Amino acid sequence: MQGKALLVLVLGALVLGSMSVFTVDQRETALKLQLGEIKQTDYPPGLHFKLPLFQEVVKFDERIQTLDAEPALFLTNEKKNLKVDSFVKWRIKDTSKYYTSTGGNAQRASDRLAVVIQKRMKDEFGKRTIHQVVSGQRAALMAKLTE
Repeated sequence: MQGKALLVLVLGALVLGSMSVFTVDQRETALKLQLGEIKQTDYPPGLHFKLPLFQEVVKFDERIQTLDAEPALFLTNEKKNLKVDSFVKWRIKDTSKYYTSTGGNAQRASDRLAVVIQKRMKDEFGKRTIHQVVSGQRAALMAKLTE
């Protein structure tokens, strides 16, 4: 009987121990939540510890992400339509802010970013003629949009 109790105790300790350890890969960023509140962010790669049952670890891909937008029509200064195909490269810079504003949902982050980019592109194309966009000021336009 004592052998079974010891075995259950050892197995329970192993399960509890495995629930208190987590690893962060070098391609990831992570944050620790305690009862839904952010406790710590931006762990370096490696082995880390948490309180099982009370703390949860959420990991995100830290690599450069690509947002490939559908081609869209933009009006130039001359009131002519240009069909523009665009893409954006982005990555998570502030894990806490990313989680707070998107809930950690990559699709929500892409949707929000797409709205901001579309607005900026509309504003910038609206200030220029077709000739300026296609040849003359293309480098200046790209620099402005990159900002």
